[in-house]
Amino acid sequence: MDPTDANSGESARDAVQRVMSQLYPDVTISPLPGNDGAVSGSASYAPQREHTGAPGWVQGGLAATVLDFVSARIAKAALDSSVATGTLDVRYRQPLLIDGGPYEVVGSTETPRSRTVRVHASILSAEGRPLVEASGLFVAVTRD
Repeated sequence: MDPTDANSGESARDAVQRVMSQLYPDVTISPLPGNDGAVSGSASYAPQREHTGAPGWVQGGLAATVLDFVSARIAKAALDSSVATGTLDVRYRQPLLIDGGPYEVVGSTETPRSRTVRVHASILSAEGRPLVEASGLFVAVTRD
């Protein structure tokens, strides 16, 4: 039986599920206009109190995790293959506030190459301003 948090009544297992599910959100994929294989994607990220870094702010590595996950899902759709992150460059424009979400996460690919695709993604404020941005190269992988 899971121990429970005396304050919330939430079991430890439920707490872990709640905290982790927000780092790996469902991603909606859409093709971009044209026929070059480029796609876009969007998701929602609702920070949890356990995501706190500096008081009141989301820890930067967790914002990067969300962007990497969403970007990889978008890349997977563009390449129609499992992918690995080759590079991921992250820019922190403004702090993500723990109480400021849920945030919209959006991204899109450039035209895919045979085994790679570049993805640009952002976590947006309620007004649509990029708060955290990422650009990455994703590589198709196969299991041999």
